[in-house]
Amino acid sequence: MNRWCGTVAALLLTVTAVAAQTPISHGKPTEKIVVQYEKLVEEGSFLSPDGWRAAGRLYAQVDTFPANGEIYLMNAGGAVGEDWVRGDNAQVETKWTDYLGTIDSGLRYKAPTYKFKVRPTMTVYAFRLVYTNKRREVGKGGKTVKEVEGPWGWKIDAPRMARWTTVNRALQYVAMMRDKTDDPVIKKNADKTIAALKRLQVGCGNASAC
Repeated sequence: MNRWCGTVAALLLTVTAVAAQTPISHGKPTEKIVVQYEKLVEEGSFLSPDGWRAAGRLYAQVDTFPANGEIYLMNAGGAVGEDWVRGDNAQVETKWTDYLGTIDSGLRYKAPTYKFKVRPTMTVYAFRLVYTNKRREVGKGGKTVKEVEGPWGWKIDAPRMARWTTVNRALQYVAMMRDKTDDPVIKKNADKTIAALKRLQVGCGNASAC
């Protein structure tokens, strides 16, 4: 599967076209937050209320769990590098990762479009971070949010969280939701989405954490 440079509107991340220079991770505290974030994406944490609650600990701001929110697909395991630190603010980039489209509340898959052609899009994800001892904590079941204080540390500073996951986890999720519903339309959508995701899975390659 070909990979292309591009730009994608991603709710919680600043996303830009791939540049020539690859960031190199040195295990800095800011970079470790983004590595943890990618691990949670790979684990499918953003797809369940309990996982959402756990993922929220990486953020300065969170929302209640969006049970019917759109799901965004990416792979993980690309290069991670700190761009800059200015006082209590920082930026970390990931590169050589793909944006692979969305799944809506009706379990319909929509592939990304680049230059009017449908194809996976190689993307740079830029994370803004803030050094703080305050955060908004998601309650049990993902239904409540309260502000709490704790140890000082780096947090992802975004206006909202979004439901990101990998192709592998999306396949499991769509199959589970298909089996739970009695709606024939959603079941049909799910079957089409599963077929599309399996094609993506084949094209991800051995080095990609799809």
